[in-house]
Amino acid sequence: MSDLKRLLGYLKPHWIGVIIVVLAMTAATVLEMSPAMLLRNIVDVALPQHDMSLLAKLCLGFVGVAALKGIANYIQWYTSELIGQKVIYQMRQEIHDHLQTLPPSYFSTMGTGQVMSRLTSDIHTVQDFIGWGALFLVSTVLMTLGVSSYLAYLNWRLMLATVVTFPFLFRTVLWFDKSVRPAWRNVREKMGKLTETLQENITGIRVVKAFAREPEEIERFAQKNLEHYKANLGRADIEATAQPFLELLTDLSAVSMIGYGGFLVLSGQMTVGTLFAFYSLLWSLIWPVRMLGWLVNMAEQALAAAPRLFELLDTQPEIRDCPSPVELEEAKGHIVFENVDFAFPGDDRRTLENINLEILPGETVAIVGGTGSGKSTLVNLIPRFLDPTAGRITIDGYDLRHISLKSLRKSIGLVLQENFLFSATVRENISLGKPDAPIDEVIQTADFAQAHAFISEFPKGYDTPLGERGIGLSGGQKQRVALARAILTDPKILILDEATSSVDTETEYLIQEGLNHVMENRTTLIIAKRLSTIRDADKIVILKDGKISQVGTHLELLAQPGFYKKLFESQFAEQDVELALSFELESAQNQVSKNV
Repeated sequence: MSDLKRLLGYLKPHWIGVIIVVLAMTAATVLEMSPAMLLRNIVDVALPQHDMSLLAKLCLGFVGVAALKGIANYIQWYTSELIGQKVIYQMRQEIHDHLQTLPPSYFSTMGTGQVMSRLTSDIHTVQDFIGWGALFLVSTVLMTLGVSSYLAYLNWRLMLATVVTFPFLFRTVLWFDKSVRPAWRNVREKMGKLTETLQENITGIRVVKAFAREPEEIERFAQKNLEHYKANLGRADIEATAQPFLELLTDLSAVSMIGYGGFLVLSGQMTVGTLFAFYSLLWSLIWPVRMLGWLVNMAEQALAAAPRLFELLDTQPEIRDCPSPVELEEAKGHIVFENVDFAFPGDDRRTLENINLEILPGETVAIVGGTGSGKSTLVNLIPRFLDPTAGRITIDGYDLRHISLKSLRKSIGLVLQENFLFSATVRENISLGKPDAPIDEVIQTADFAQAHAFISEFPKGYDTPLGERGIGLSGGQKQRVALARAILTDPKILILDEATSSVDTETEYLIQEGLNHVMENRTTLIIAKRLSTIRDADKIVILKDGKISQVGTHLELLAQPGFYKKLFESQFAEQDVELALSFELESAQNQVSKNV
């Protein structure tokens, strides 16, 4: 009931519309009974008395009632749909806005397909109930009460004979309610998994084809499709059991009314006109009761979908602003890690352990380490995509948790190894963080990122639309567009997570030349496997198993055994052997001087 109450709570802001709908429904209910009154007068008065004038008036009355009922129904249906659309617009916007507050880690556990299923299929089901089902349920209750009262007024004994099967009808509806809710919940869950599988197949179609995985993916989708099919069959079996029984009971009501009503007419206890009026209103009474099962079915679908939507809304972001956050107006870029540990939720292993590191304003720091050493986790802590499980990180003396997320992230430019580009033009993708940037500034930034040359070759240049996820660009082109996007906002802190991994050596050199200009007076953190991109870094930090094992400059690290020296030797030791030897000689001479 709490979900239903919460769902109906969305109608509160639209209470005027709800009142209009209820009034229109009440008017439609009264008008629904009017033809029975007119028919009774035709049969009992106009026909026996051969009164043509009265017959004509009563016939015109039918026309007038039909017109008024049409107006009432129009108001009822249009306003109901209007309310439903407004509620779903509000709910969809609310969920979308809330999703924007959740950290990236949430979406790694909640599949994209599951989220999309809830925002499409589930919310459509809720829309049907809120915009139509709930209000029609009110109409059904009004119709049942109104028609029952009028039938009791006509002949209470015949009315009781007509509703003799209703207790069995309600009992069937209650059984149906209890059985169909878990069935619909199961259908929703299976649909979410099916959508998730489909989304993965479409997104990863190139990987599927590259590894000739089409048969396996077809089988995987077929399995999820079969599970959804079986869940629907289980739900359909419940509905198929209930609906015929409901129809049987309503037909028995009609038989009871005609049989007993005929007896009352033959015995002179009731007029034929009253029997005709009863019969014309019978379906106005039985139909709402029969519809009750269908409305319950709709309500159960909505109540199965609502918890999935509310689960999204109720998920509180682990990373959020503190009550009175500091606005980082003009960051200097002084970053300090103090005894920082990090472990992913549900995992006892620490990805980072006892990280102590100071990065001075304008300093370029390279993070180097093997796979799984914690490099990306370390830099993801700075924009607060993750929060430390122990210790703290400060920027310009402020704890990150005390800085507003918006001002913090506006101070940071981030370029990832796999960058997401939107289905928009090249210019819109580059100016994502600065939509009002003039085209000259966009071009200059793209030139720094070595992207201007290939963009200029497009038929529409910077107005060239890109496909989903940047389809139409090579991996290196995507990285250069993403790099331009990051530096256009003029961030005081620049994070490059293998930002040139998808480009060739020549392009990497050109990008590095542009970056040397961009990184001036800017704190820069670089994760790179190619040491050619980090040799000039002010500081190189070596991570091993989540701990800092070495810190130094390129030459200092070459002078000591360890991961960096081995990596250097494996990549291009021959090119730098003279430089390394000269450094070692200079170090030895300095040591001799100290001893003397």
